[in-house]
Amino acid sequence: MIWEWLAVLTANNGECVYCSARSQTMDHVIAFADGGADELTNLVPACHDCNRRKSDKTPPVWFIGMDLAIRWWGNGTPQGGSGLGDSSMSLREMYLSIHKEVLTLLDDLDTVAAEIADPKRRKWFEDRYWLHGYPSASYGVPRARKQAEQRIKEEKERGYPSVSDEFARRMGLRGHVGT
Repeated sequence: MIWEWLAVLTANNGECVYCSARSQTMDHVIAFADGGADELTNLVPACHDCNRRKSDKTPPVWFIGMDLAIRWWGNGTPQGGSGLGDSSMSLREMYLSIHKEVLTLLDDLDTVAAEIADPKRRKWFEDRYWLHGYPSASYGVPRARKQAEQRIKEEKERGYPSVSDEFARRMGLRGHVGT
């Protein structure tokens, strides 16, 4: 549904959780093909490149593999192989050096998942965008996002008010508050 796409893509300030580029798609943290749930609690905003590269891997497996592919040239031995920069670093040392980064990534994923699952935020998106239904050729996610971006930003600053809170605020601004 459009509201679900907007709720996920605008989390994490609209940035990919993996590289901080503008989010363009939703990633299943635990791949749907591997039994991951197809629900908001398992979705995070991602760019197309990170989503494609991560594929069906878990974030730690993907992140560690990506790092080792960049830093490990593959020759030498596991105890003192040939890596970029410090060729004396072992596979164990390389893994331990990225361990903290993986824990930070997992913390970031938890933070974004909590933002997406926040009941008040979720209700705000659902109440305002459920009538848009599913993305279609005539009204897709990029168009909906572009139209909603400023409103989402303003309402995030207000703490995602309920429909009744928003109505009361608008009526108060117009001087129509009843007794």
